[in-house]
Amino acid sequence: MEESKKEIEKEIEKEMEKKVESWVTEVVPVGITILITVAITSVITVVVLKLVWAWVVPDLFPGAVDQGLISSDLTWLAAIKLAVLAGVLGGVNKTLSEAFKRKK
Repeated sequence: MEESKKEIEKEIEKEMEKKVESWVTEVVPVGITILITVAITSVITVVVLKLVWAWVVPDLFPGAVDQGLISSDLTWLAAIKLAVLAGVLGGVNKTLSEAFKRKK
């Protein structure tokens, strides 16, 4: 009886090792790749927003800039906030698109 329990425990241990090994070799690299991609995309988005804002906003809204309603220069913190907003909206859009595709 005791030997059969040990054999079962060894089989369960081997199965768990296989599952953990497959997770580490398949899922973890994909997760790291996604995190790196998100980080690089976020940095690029912040820099582009910061640079493009000063070029585009005064041309699009000259009266609002003159009156002080809109700043002609975007701070780094505001650029980060806009990048986060764009990232969240982009993620929501992709998630909703995928959800509706699966229902069909």
